[in-house]
Amino acid sequence: MTNDHRIAAELRQLFGVEAGVRLSAAAIAGALHARTVYANRVSAREAAFDLMWNYEARGLVDDCPGPRGGAGWSLSARGAALIARSTVAPDPVR
Repeated sequence: MTNDHRIAAELRQLFGVEAGVRLSAAAIAGALHARTVYANRVSAREAAFDLMWNYEARGLVDDCPGPRGGAGWSLSARGAALIARSTVAPDPVR
């Protein structure tokens, strides 16, 4: 599994496949906290910000503050395209 496939799988797990779906920082931290017993809520929140800032720098997610100004991100068109490319099944080798 290449790095792009890992990133696409993580984005698909968090956001689904449609661009524009918004998740709050708390929702992303909750998803990261649910993955491992080694992450407490504080470290999961910090990991969520680090992960989303990394994906935002790559153009895979867009900054999307909530209605009251809370942190949040949405899947960008580039992120949705990465997911679409990774879900296309390769031709079987004969």
